[in-house]
Amino acid sequence: MSLHDQTWVRAIAAEVGALRGRPLVDAAIAAVGHRLGTDLATYAALDLGTLRLPDVAADRPVDRAVVRRMHDQLTAHPLFAATVRGSRPYPGPPLQVTDVLPERQWRQHAVYREIIAPQGIGLHTVALVVGSPPVLRFYQFNRDRVFDAGEMELLARLQPVLIALHRRDPAPGDSPLTEREIQVVRGIADGLTVPATARRLGLAAGTVRKHLENVHRKLGTSGPVATVMRAVELGIVEVPSALGR
Repeated sequence: MSLHDQTWVRAIAAEVGALRGRPLVDAAIAAVGHRLGTDLATYAALDLGTLRLPDVAADRPVDRAVVRRMHDQLTAHPLFAATVRGSRPYPGPPLQVTDVLPERQWRQHAVYREIIAPQGIGLHTVALVVGSPPVLRFYQFNRDRVFDAGEMELLARLQPVLIALHRRDPAPGDSPLTEREIQVVRGIADGLTVPATARRLGLAAGTVRKHLENVHRKLGTSGPVATVMRAVELGIVEVPSALGR
């Protein structure tokens, strides 16, 4: 690895080191995707118990219908078995689809022909796993040319940084908040008062206030704005539309 690449890894670590949740994912996708010259960079957290794949975070708009088709064909992807098997007990190294399947066969594979190619996504895909089962967290970078040895080493050096950062985020199903507490935070994020949130959820206002007390304690916050922003940072709730404008 060149001195320039080592410097780049350190710079990315510093840039994303203070981020959590979706901001961390977006920053990593943008930085690595730009460095590798990809035409699509994505991130997903897959619950291996249910094979539930949430909406993919990507650096370009992704058709929801395509995401559903990707989900339906998930276990058929050549990288699926290799990535899952290589992730126990720790994430395996970065892996290209052509590491597990000859390019000619991949071109003829149903997942590539029917889902990937029609979207104009490059043939070559590399998976970078940053979280072990039961929730598999991974980045994928796609482009039309093979990833060379230097780029694969670059990703291998960056992988421990991203693993460490993602360990600080709650994985899907591992949120510090209960489902009811999340519903309360969503109400506050939507600009509702405590009484209005209580009416939405069919609860007493005092019960909602108690849930908020628990949320403040768990997230280390003391007010509605700070609480919502912290929940967004942790990926517990989506960015409220009022904050996204």
